[in-house]
Amino acid sequence: MNPIRTLIVDDDIAVAGIHHGFLLARGGFEVVGMAHTGQHGLDLAADLRPDLVLLDIHLPDMTGLDVLYRLRNRRHPVDVLVITASRELDTVRGAMAGGVLHYLVKPFTSRALNDRLDEYLLLRRDLAAGLSAGPLEQEHIDRLVAPSRRALLAGGAEEPRAAAARLPKGLSRPTLDAVIDALRSGSADVSAAGMALQVGLSRVSARRYLEYLVVQGSVRLTPRYGTAGRPENRYVWKH
Repeated sequence: MNPIRTLIVDDDIAVAGIHHGFLLARGGFEVVGMAHTGQHGLDLAADLRPDLVLLDIHLPDMTGLDVLYRLRNRRHPVDVLVITASRELDTVRGAMAGGVLHYLVKPFTSRALNDRLDEYLLLRRDLAAGLSAGPLEQEHIDRLVAPSRRALLAGGAEEPRAAAARLPKGLSRPTLDAVIDALRSGSADVSAAGMALQVGLSRVSARRYLEYLVVQGSVRLTPRYGTAGRPENRYVWKH
């Protein structure tokens, strides 16, 4: 199967970049574009014709549901996976009505996203098999339709410490707890180097934990520009 051509639409530049890196490391997906507003996402979708859109609900110019409904009014079919902090019933029902395949609530583990992508690849395989098989039997149709309903009904959120029970390889629960405690008790943003000094890690390891919390939606990343050189990334607890 060819790589799934994917468009990322998220107002947070750092989170969009982390999603990009995750897909690149995972394999099977090619990121063809990234947008940080709804209109830019619609423009890129029209120009690039992706197979899949990773869509946030909170966008600066319109809601993700607006983007979803406009995508559905176009001729080129596209699959949509919502990744958002929004958990209001009306929003979830609106996403279901718009035909999203999955609705993943932040914060979530990388395993949760990986499981949704695995299921999506299986769905694509079943669709490809169905296209070559002619008219579908009810059993085949049920198998194609059921995954998105199951994911929407089971796609709740977890607290950061509960989500840490299933961490990516190389991250540990006690160290993540220490990073979370340091962020929560701090009154200002912190760099990866500063966090490394606080919890006794290397700068590279501290950055891995901080980036994990960014993609979970618990931490905000802000670049700070100095007088010269590259900007330094700063991290702050959102809650």
